[in-house]
Amino acid sequence: MQSYSNAGEFTAIGRLKAAWFNNAVYYFTYLVIFFFLLAYAISKGISLNYDHLKVIIVSASNTWGLFLLTVLLGYGLVEVPRQLWQISNKGSRLEKTYFDVDRLSAEKNDAEETLREVYMEAREVLNVLQNHRGDARGKAQQILAKIPNDIAQELSSSNSTHNFGAASNIRETDVGIVSSDRYLIRLHKRVIDAVQNYQRTLAQWRSTTELAMYLEDCDQSEITGKLSHSLLANPALRIPERIQFVWHCIAQRRIAQAFSWLFAGMTLLIMWSECTFFIVHPQLSLAARILRAAALGYHYKYIQILAIGLVSYLSICAYYTVFKLRIYRYYHLDANHLTDENSLLFSAMLLCRLTPPICLNFLGMIHLDSHITADSAFGVETQFTALMGHLDVIPLIARGINIYLPILIVLLCLGTWFRLGTRFLHSLGIDQFMTDDAMTTEMASGGKRLVAMERNRATRQRNRDERNATFAKRFNEPSTRSTGGGFSLPRSRLDDDRVPILGDVESNEHESLYAPPNQASQGLLSNDDLDFSFASEGAFQPSQLTLAGAARASSQQHSTTHPTSSSFFDDL
Repeated sequence: MQSYSNAGEFTAIGRLKAAWFNNAVYYFTYLVIFFFLLAYAISKGISLNYDHLKVIIVSASNTWGLFLLTVLLGYGLVEVPRQLWQISNKGSRLEKTYFDVDRLSAEKNDAEETLREVYMEAREVLNVLQNHRGDARGKAQQILAKIPNDIAQELSSSNSTHNFGAASNIRETDVGIVSSDRYLIRLHKRVIDAVQNYQRTLAQWRSTTELAMYLEDCDQSEITGKLSHSLLANPALRIPERIQFVWHCIAQRRIAQAFSWLFAGMTLLIMWSECTFFIVHPQLSLAARILRAAALGYHYKYIQILAIGLVSYLSICAYYTVFKLRIYRYYHLDANHLTDENSLLFSAMLLCRLTPPICLNFLGMIHLDSHITADSAFGVETQFTALMGHLDVIPLIARGINIYLPILIVLLCLGTWFRLGTRFLHSLGIDQFMTDDAMTTEMASGGKRLVAMERNRATRQRNRDERNATFAKRFNEPSTRSTGGGFSLPRSRLDDDRVPILGDVESNEHESLYAPPNQASQGLLSNDDLDFSFASEGAFQPSQLTLAGAARASSQQHSTTHPTSSSFFDDL
């Protein structure tokens, strides 16, 4: 499905062929590796029956799932409480938001430039193939149709000086290459990626800018002690202003701080249990001891609450890392329904892949997996392990996993706490938010200026809408703007005799045959044939010539003997 969504072919059959080819190469590589491992096992004298192969495959799957879960938990166990604490600190959060606004502004400009380039190329290809026979022109039209109309109009207006109908940069020798399916498929894929990237960065920039303005309003409300007008809820809800002030300026911070302390305590409990769940005698795992105490007291309700809470927190930490994970442009989850198909499928694959390791890891923490406890007197078998199997790993690393796994979790958590990954990316020149860095301060200042500009633009637009609504209400019309750009003079009733074009011209030509000669001394155009209007700048200019007046002036010029002017406007 991922290959099908990434394919640039124009038909469903073509996409299926491309997806089949990509998956064939992918799984063939895995098959070669599997046969090499199988040959190695046979050379070591390992018996390979069906049950043994099944155990090896399940063990390999559990090993990979446990390793992936450990990496994700090493980041999420530390970052989830810290993010909640930063949310409660609105000053630091506002600086981080300013930094994100400036970074996303640069990404938005790059995405817009890329989209403009592929749009111009697609338009140029369509102009070259407009007289081309075959389905190449239809494919070019299909490529251009991928760009939404509003984006195309915006790009066309910003590039009004560019003449798409002018001579093309594509030479005659390149027309055959342009009309080939290979070139059109690559162009189609580039257009799809460019449109998705532009829409995603634009939505991210807008949402981040709105968040920055919201935080600014909250800070201003705390200083003045009065809720800002933009923070007021819909009047139909009838929520008192004092309650809204407490929610926006006080309650949210207190709730975030409370959850931050709660999750920090759960992080310490889970880290200790992860490091000690291989030790059964004495029982050092805190999660196992708590649930054992509840079980000995027959508190089944508390057992369910504790189990749901621990499994939920493990899932939150692991899936939070999945949602925050970004693999360049291959994988990234975005809000506002702007995540591409490949990222959705990749995240769905990770979510499904992590479910069994999370459950097996939890059962190991509370000592309900007999293969982890290795206790011969262990008489409890859960339904999950009976159906899905136990947390068995590859025998090659099974002996040392009780040492390697706790060390790996502790190292990953310490690296996340000291932000070693962020510092490493910052040293490579990738923009990262660092509190003690001059570049971060400069980008935050730039983001603050961008937010101020966006706020001014939104204020002007809101004032303009209010003025239009006021004028519309006052004059009982939807808009106060004149369609001609100014106020027109009232026309006389003689303008009502304007009839269809051909009939009006023929009647005037018939009348001109009987016009007396002394009419040539009169003005070529009478006042009834002109329609004047005042422009918004105050200049006075003729805005329209009726066909009747133009025909009458032409007939009078032909009936006179003095030299005529070159055009009607010279007489004006």
